[in-house]
Amino acid sequence: MSDLTQVELLWLEMHVEHWIRFGRPAEEKILDGRRRVVSFAAGSVFAFVRWAANDFGTIVSRIDILRAVRSSEACATVPYVRPGGDILLRVPAGPRSSTCCR
Repeated sequence: MSDLTQVELLWLEMHVEHWIRFGRPAEEKILDGRRRVVSFAAGSVFAFVRWAANDFGTIVSRIDILRAVRSSEACATVPYVRPGGDILLRVPAGPRSSTCCR
């Protein structure tokens, strides 16, 4: 089993957006114009931002700062992150997450 942590990134403008705020991916695989998978080596720290909206506005917005884990380590499950990661910080997006990213 690989020691890479995979993160699924998606961009459906004005509906769903997932992106990496910081961190250095070890690999990147482009699936199509809207989807890609980035992989991080064990021990890497990265910020994963998830945002979704409907016709009435934002329904979810958060930033997770994670540490990529080895396949043998225990980890927390995080949506779109396989196998999961060590959660260092979890902040609902907004003014607090902007401060967090600075």
